[in-house]
This record gives sequence, C-alpha cells and structure tokens, in this order.
Amino acid sequence: MKNQLLPILAFLLAVATVSAQPAQDSFLVHPYLQFATQHSIYVLWETTAPATTTVYYGPARINATAPNLEHTTRLTGQRLLHEVKLDSLQAGVKYVYQVQSVTESGQKLVSPVYTFNTAVPDEEAFFFALVGDSQYNGETPWAWGKIAQRVWEDRPHFIVHVGDLVDQGTKKSDWTGHFFPNGHIAMSRYPLYTVLGNHEQDAQLYYDYMVNPAPEYYYTFHYGNAQFFMIDTNRDVSEGSEQYNWLEWELAQSNAVWKFVVHHHPPYSSEENDHGDTYIGASTYQTEARDLTPLYDAYGVDFCLFGHTHLYERSWPLFNNRVSLKDGVIYINSGGAGGGLESFDPTRAWFTQEVQEGHHYCTFAVFDRTLVFKAIDHEGRLFDTFQMTKEEDENGRSQLRQPPAPHFKIDQPVFQDSTSVRLSALKPGHSIHYTLDGSTPSLQSPRYKGPLTVEQSCTILARAYTPEGKASRISRQQVKRMEPLPATDQAPTLPGLKYLYYEGSWERLPDFTTIEPLRSGSMSTVNEAAANPWADNFALVIEGYVEVPATGTYTFYTRSDDGSALYIDGHLVVDNDGLHGIHPEEGRVILERGWHRLRITMFEATGSQFLRAGLVDDQLGRVPFHPGQLKH
Repeated sequence: MKNQLLPILAFLLAVATVSAQPAQDSFLVHPYLQFATQHSIYVLWETTAPATTTVYYGPARINATAPNLEHTTRLTGQRLLHEVKLDSLQAGVKYVYQVQSVTESGQKLVSPVYTFNTAVPDEEAFFFALVGDSQYNGETPWAWGKIAQRVWEDRPHFIVHVGDLVDQGTKKSDWTGHFFPNGHIAMSRYPLYTVLGNHEQDAQLYYDYMVNPAPEYYYTFHYGNAQFFMIDTNRDVSEGSEQYNWLEWELAQSNAVWKFVVHHHPPYSSEENDHGDTYIGASTYQTEARDLTPLYDAYGVDFCLFGHTHLYERSWPLFNNRVSLKDGVIYINSGGAGGGLESFDPTRAWFTQEVQEGHHYCTFAVFDRTLVFKAIDHEGRLFDTFQMTKEEDENGRSQLRQPPAPHFKIDQPVFQDSTSVRLSALKPGHSIHYTLDGSTPSLQSPRYKGPLTVEQSCTILARAYTPEGKASRISRQQVKRMEPLPATDQAPTLPGLKYLYYEGSWERLPDFTTIEPLRSGSMSTVNEAAANPWADNFALVIEGYVEVPATGTYTFYTRSDDGSALYIDGHLVVDNDGLHGIHPEEGRVILERGWHRLRITMFEATGSQFLRAGLVDDQLGRVPFHPGQLKH
C-alpha cells in the first residue's frame, strides 16, 4: 500500500507546486493592423502586464532565408495597450513585421513574424473584403472565426467592417475573448477600417482598439482610385447635422473613380421585423440613414455598404428613391459575420435584387473602371456576383448637379449680448446669400461679405450659388439670445437626485403626466442602473438640483440608449429623444452661479440600456455629474 501512495503523493505535490506559481504574462490581444496608407500603417497589441513596445519590420526580400527585420520602431515607457505607427514606408510594398514587449519582471513576449502590404498606388488594382456584425451569438458562436478564416483565404488588401464588431462594446471580454482571437488570422495581416455599430455603445474600448482619423466616429480614406466615407449612423445624420454637412463637402470635392459610403444602419432593408412586423403589416424599409441618400444621388456615390440586419441583401441601382440603371447607387446589406441570423419580409421589396440568409462576407476586386463583386457564405460557396464597368465620363457626376451648402462657424450659439457668425462656401467662386428673418434666401437676398454680428435670437438661412446660378440646399442655424437663468434662492439639502420609475412600451419619450410611476427612490448621480430597472420597456424621471460655480454659459449632455432629455429650470437644453443605441447630444444654456433645477427623462425600449449626463469641459470633454454637484 505504501508503494502505491508514493506516486500519488508526488503527483499531488507537483500539481500544488504548479498551481502556486504565478501565471505568466502574455499577449492579451495579439498583433493586428489598422489604417494603412501608401506610406504608413498602425500595429497594435495588448499585454496582460505593463511592458515595453517594439516593432521590428522591413520590406520582404526575394529568396529570403530569414525575415528582413532591419527597421525598428519603439515607444518609450511601459503600457498595456501598444499602438505603433510605422511611417516612411513604400507604396504597394509587402513588409514583414514582428512585435516584442518586455515586462517589468524581465519576461520577453515575442510574436510570430507576420506580413502586410501598404496601400497600392492610385492606378493599381486592389481587392478588399466587406464584413459586418461579427458580434457573438450563442447559436452560432463559431461564425466570426469561420468568416475571418475565409477572408484570410481570399488574401484581400484590406477589410471594411460595417459595425457591431462586438455584442457589448463596454464589456472588455467581448473584445479580448471573441472579436480579436477569432479575427486574428485576418487582422494580423490585413488592415481593418471600421465604423461604429449600435452594439459598440460608443464605448471607450472602441476608440482604444481602433485607429481612425479624428473625430474617429466619421472619417474618410483613399485606397487606389477609390474613396471611402465612413459615417456613424448612431449619431444624427439628418440634413444640416455635423456629419451630413461634412459628407456633403467631402463628396463634392472627391475626384475618386469609385465612391463608397460605409455606415452601420440600412437606408434600405426588407428585413422581416426591424422596420415593422411584416407578417401582419407594412414595413418602413429604412432607418434614419435614409436621410443621407440625397447626398449619394447628388454626388455620384457608387455603393452604400452597411449591416445591422443580420442577412444579405443587394438592391437594384437606386436614384431618387427609384430604380435607375444609369445613375443609381447600389446598396449592399452585409450583416452576416457573426450575429444571430434574421430573415426577410414575406413580400419582396421593390428595391431588392438579391437576398440570402446565412453567415457570409463580400469581396470587391477593382481595377481602373472595372469592378467585380462577390458574396460568399461561411462554407466558401459563391451565392451572388456581378461585374460592372464605368464609362470614361461617369465619375465626376457631382459637378453636374447642385453645389454643396455653405457651412456656419458661430462663436456662441447661445449668447447674452451678441455673437459673431461666419459663413464659408466650398469653392471661392461660389457666392453666399442669407436671410435673418426666416425667409428663403435667393440671389436677391443679402450677399455674405464677412462676419455677421447678431444681437437677437433668429434662424439664419443661407445658400451657395455657382457663377451659373445653380443653388445649393438651404443651410440653417439657430442662435439664441438669453439672460442668465436665476439660481434658486432656497438651496436643496438632500444629497443626490430623486427618481420615478415607469414601465411601458414607447418609441419616444412619453407624456409623463398621463402615466403613473410604479416606484420611486434616489440615486447619487445619473445612472439608470441605480433605479434597478427591468431589462426592457421602462422609463425614468430624475429630478433635483445641480450647482454651477460661476455665472456663464454651460454645455450639458446626455448619453443614452434609448431616448433622453435634459431640462434646466424648466427649459429643454438637451434633446436626445428617439430609438437609438448609446448616443450623445449636447445643449447650451446661460446660468447664474448657484443651484438650478435639473430634470432628466429617459426611456428604454429593447436591447441594451444606458443613461449618463453631465457637463462638457473645454479640456476634459464630457464629464459626468459627480455627487457633490447634485442635491434634491
């Protein structure tokens, strides 16, 4: 018996010794590529402990017996998330690279050797993959890994992702446990260009892991003879919004042969229940992204790429909300890289050319004026394809239609005495005409010649005109004159805010005077979780007072999923209403020093829930209310 126990005791001792040893530090996120240009690329990775940052790289050599890692880029200091820009690269050249990090304890982490291509010269052929909605789902958790494997097998120059990279953007394990490990086979060799989906929740993790030009939630990039316009449709994209105005000017200036607009939400979709229950009623066939389509028509966009609905749908070429084989934009819904699959309206939509249910990705092969498109399922089977060739004069169509609207730059949209208003047109030869009385501007209206000083509340309307007399759409800008709102003469005494909790189903903020709260309570700051709400279909009214330290103009914000509103002393300051993912809105008001009545309302329909609010600081940005500012 003694001889039998000795081996068992030795084994248990060995297991205990191994268990007692600290886990070795390692790569939490293995190296991946971001935002390649003809002369630069970003390499990122993450370690489980603070470590140094080094990338070894060099152009690939013919007949190499070892990788050429002759160049080195280092960052000083130690960090967890490593982001390195490799610069001064050659266009359209294959490089090899390897990363190395050394932890404080001296442990060395060295990656395998990987490869990448810089962006090709403008006149060369290129090939890219399109994926969307790679988020985890429990029924087909393998989907994103299989799609990434298929993308790798196609060897694209780069990858475009239309959003919902992860299921919950604020949950780090969704990034490190699903998105990055499953996508690594492709992302370690091909740069990924992304837009925000609703499931990213506008989380800081997205901005930490993805590298895009400021302001990051929208941007543009060129590749070959194409230009890509990346938009965040979780934010406002209605006419006159920040992104609408930016996109209009960018499209009007573009001389790219191929123009792709990329965003998450569909301007056209015949999905079965996202836009109305199609088994018992009609579908709207759209989201707010439809607001952007007049720009696509006006400025010669070729493709609009999006996801959100987990299926594949390709439209006929569409122009002015009709099929047009001559001038139309092709809309492609590719939301099949991972999320739970969805289906279609039982009746075919007027705009639909091809539909397919299933996990998939798409590819575009482009040379000069010829493009070959393919849609491929997770097993590698081709299920849709077409080829198109442009005539010589087909790009530059934007010059044949209206000029873009003028832009405003205003010192203080909310002011006490006066404010300065500046207007600018895209081209020096365009004249600007404006009105201050709400009437439609024309060539007979005052012509803008320099900054305007405005001393009263008004809506400024402006139009740009070409020398030939073609008119832009009308730009609108409201300015508001107000005196500081007086502080309360009775300071509140109880810490935090009080809330009322409601349940019901809404698509916009309800009239709270017509419904009864189910319960009430208090919270130390603005956070929906403090009310212990139901998962879906609830609403909150949060009330109390906020203290401001000095008389002046203050910018408040809310970030919410779904709608919210913020009132100061009974004045609506922030309107963030409607069905949407986590979305910020801001508003300004002039306040006297002291305590001011604060009211915040929000509702949640379905999906994730979120509510935060606070003040916008010039240096720090959006800063949530802290308990010391709030009383009731």
